[in-house]
Amino acid sequence: MRLPVLLCLALALSSSAFAQKRTWTSSDGKSSFEGELLEYNATEIRVKRAADFKTFILSLDKLSEADKTFVTGLLREDSRSSGVKDGPHATLVTGAFVKGTSPEGLNFQFYGNPKWKGEERYPLLIWLHGAGQSGSDNEAQMGGATKPFTEESNQEERPCFVLAPQCPDRNIGWKDSVAANLMTLVKSLCDSLPIDESRLYLTGSSMGGSGSWRIATEHPGIFAAVAPLCGGGDPSKAASLKDTPIWAFHGDKDDEVPLERSTSMIEAIKAAGGTLAQLSILEGEGHLIAGGVYAKPELHEWIFAQRLATPSSP
Repeated sequence: MRLPVLLCLALALSSSAFAQKRTWTSSDGKSSFEGELLEYNATEIRVKRAADFKTFILSLDKLSEADKTFVTGLLREDSRSSGVKDGPHATLVTGAFVKGTSPEGLNFQFYGNPKWKGEERYPLLIWLHGAGQSGSDNEAQMGGATKPFTEESNQEERPCFVLAPQCPDRNIGWKDSVAANLMTLVKSLCDSLPIDESRLYLTGSSMGGSGSWRIATEHPGIFAAVAPLCGGGDPSKAASLKDTPIWAFHGDKDDEVPLERSTSMIEAIKAAGGTLAQLSILEGEGHLIAGGVYAKPELHEWIFAQRLATPSSP
């Protein structure tokens, strides 16, 4: 049977995937050959054998796990490249914040630009709100904190997707099932949109600052930068962040979350050998620092300069 709906070369993520020769191995490992990938879909491939230039079709079931993973990766990148126009999350990409609810029930708003080219990859910035914005209206979490990142001037210089989830219950916070549902949503977005997985950024204020600390420690190696504001984490777990760029902010007059909640995390990271964490103590400032901090051009420059050398899928 011929391939039912092969992906043509023009729709492939990169012609280099086809130009390069690869050693293909049978599922039982008993035979292999060098060949050039010509076409592929979710069940079959067509290859040209280097030894005699013969082309033939192979079922993925007949190939090694490494070969299956290679083809699956190409299919994923194809889906991501077309995701702004045709993917399962394409309706969220309008040039304005759009409301959504994940299959797990997490409310969120999402920003992306429908004019972006699919072959390019763009950062994703995740904003976690404070306790007072928890609920089910899918509105309160927006406030003004997300605005600087989607202003036209910032998007022209630093285009990015922005995700603003809403925690359903302040008594839960950004942990347990809420955190798990958030990470599931982030993975779904990364699987179907042209998101640069080496540039996932996490930030939040108050409960969201603590959530940033918590989620980052539980998922080391996922976020290229973390910017927690007036929050706190668990110093006993801080070692997992020793290789993560962090810029924390806290007012020295904060009467809701003690400054020590931030200083203890930075000190613990440094004690573990980390050199990429820094804390800005804002003199005379109380708890409500988000507006001023997110307006700082130097914070934007720092965040978007960070990139993972070896990105991992959420």
